[in-house]
Parts: sequence; structure tokens; C-alpha cells
Amino acid sequence: MIVHVKLMGVLKPKTPPGDQLELEEGASIEDVLRRLDVPAESVQIFTVNGSLERDRGRVLIDGDALSVLPPAGGG
Repeated sequence: MIVHVKLMGVLKPKTPPGDQLELEEGASIEDVLRRLDVPAESVQIFTVNGSLERDRGRVLIDGDALSVLPPAGGG
């Protein structure tokens, strides 16, 4: 299956070519993070198809769009 991946901020360099990642059926958000070597502490917010998602174990399906946002900094 193909999942569209958009990484934001400091994670952007880890974005897969063409913003697409080929995964096995039943892959989760956590699987995507591992595959792209994104440390868990580097992630603040996920959206799947534009909706906020808190469960890293959520199983993705073909054509899903996953956005990953790192923690916001500032002060």
C-alpha cells in the first residue's frame, strides 16, 4: 500500500521521495516513524487525512495522508 507522508519543521529532511511511502498492509503510524527513523520524542502531533490522531498504533490504509509535526519551540 502507498501512504502519503508530510513531515514538518526539523523533520522535513526525512520526508520520503515523492512524499510517498510503500508499506505492508496493516502498518501503523509507529511503523512509519520507525521506517523514516523519526525518534518518538521528536513528534508532537499527527494528522491522518486532516484529522488529529493521538494513537501511534493506528493502522493506516492505502491512500491515507499522514502529517507529522514536531514539538513547537519558542519562548
